Amino acid sequence: MKGLRAKDSLLTGTILKHCILFVVIILVGACRRPSKDKLLSGESFGKIIYDTYVVNRDSTDSWGNECLSEFSRKKLIDKVFEAVSDGKVTPYDYFTGEKIASKKIKRMETDNVFSRKNISKIQFEENWIWDDEKNEMLKQVISMTIAYEVFDNEGKSRGQKPIFKLKFKE
Repeated sequence: MKGLRAKDSLLTGTILKHCILFVVIILVGACRRPSKDKLLSGESFGKIIYDTYVVNRDSTDSWGNECLSEFSRKKLIDKVFEAVSDGKVTPYDYFTGEKIASKKIKRMETDNVFSRKNISKIQFEENWIWDDEKNEMLKQVISMTIAYEVFDNEGKSRGQKPIFKLKFKE
């Protein structure tokens, strides 16, 4: 009888060890984050560049209002300018591609070259990818250009002027 209990105890201990090992393996596998390259695996359709108005310029356009109803324009713009000011992202001149010092952007804003409240357009350059494993579209932002609306002396819009371009991962 004692031999049977010892055998059962040994068997129970072995099973317990295997169960603990199995749980550890599951937890380690579940806690691993996929790499960014893995997130962007799949079929790429190449780069696309498009403009997005972040302000509805036509008050009679109810669809435009609906499209922007859940968008926090001021929050995004303040976040972008904060990142530039803190040196977390580097702004570039849209036309020359040269780096712009964050102090120059602050000076432009202080000197009323532009106002954040007039920022109404963002141009995105993105890479669009189809994730074969998840069957979903992924978008990788390569760059974004922040633009403000320019008005003539009579208050009529003359179009958009870029302030700077932020470049992300290519």
